[in-house]
Amino acid sequence: MRLKALGIWTAVLALAAVALSLMVCVHTASALVLTAPRDTPGSIDVTITLGPGDATGDVTLFEDGVAVARRAAVSTETTVVGLPLEAGAHTLGAELRTAPGLVVLAAPAQVYRWTTPSAPRWVDPVKGTVPSPCNIRVVAGASTASMTLEVNGAHVKTIACVPGSAVTFGKVKLRKGSNALRVTAENIYGEQAVFAKSVKRVEYPYATCIIVDKSEFRLYWIRDDQLVKVYRIAHGRGNRTPVATWKILAKYVSDPRGEYGPRKMRLYRRSGQPGHYSYVYTRYLIHGTNQPWAIGTMSSAGCVRMYNSDVLELYPQVPLGTMVITRA
Repeated sequence: MRLKALGIWTAVLALAAVALSLMVCVHTASALVLTAPRDTPGSIDVTITLGPGDATGDVTLFEDGVAVARRAAVSTETTVVGLPLEAGAHTLGAELRTAPGLVVLAAPAQVYRWTTPSAPRWVDPVKGTVPSPCNIRVVAGASTASMTLEVNGAHVKTIACVPGSAVTFGKVKLRKGSNALRVTAENIYGEQAVFAKSVKRVEYPYATCIIVDKSEFRLYWIRDDQLVKVYRIAHGRGNRTPVATWKILAKYVSDPRGEYGPRKMRLYRRSGQPGHYSYVYTRYLIHGTNQPWAIGTMSSAGCVRMYNSDVLELYPQVPLGTMVITRA
């Protein structure tokens, strides 16, 4: 009997708890409206308006989920004056709690507190010495609505953005030696901040040349001191392609189905002393391939192999007499 009575009382208490929880219910009511400026350069005034059907009670204002102000709703409109905000994005919310326990929520409002723009994050270039043309990319800092790039004092481009967004200005040519990159960040109120970076242009041994980097399996085509394009290559088995300086002194159209692909360029190796150099015929070539899967490996007898489409693109650009440097 005692166990039965205990069970009855447990059930009664559970029903009472459910009834109590039902007394406090939450509603999202369009009648409760939170009004705040979307953008601000300082503190803001926030107004919370009750609909005609809302009962009076206590109104609480939340900033990013934290209660920052509480007012007694004695009329249909409650205002919080001079709410301070830190720089950046914020979410405001409000709730009304009435005497019977009813909770009414206002739809959240997004507010951005603007200040002087902060520094962008440089994505490219990162190093102090870079090839030209140089691709310039940054990530906008806080309170940034637009960025303007200048290179060596010349305007390049202005791009609209939002804080935290990636901005690509594209490729710009650099002059010989040191170059000044200058980004001016501006917010929506016209406040500006300037951020500068200095980079040095990579210098090549010849204004127009080909550099074959064996460790990278890359061929760099440079024309008029500007990097035109980088191509993937293969070179000699066992790293047998010599590290040397060469000159292209012969060019050929070849069988596109053959081992040399559709084009080949003969490498003449430099010999002698400075001021008395000569260039000697060799069996080394830059050419295409009928084994495209070998690109990126040490697979040739010593020649530099390229994809057929790449050698067809490069071949007409390279004049006879072009210098070639193979490096480890």
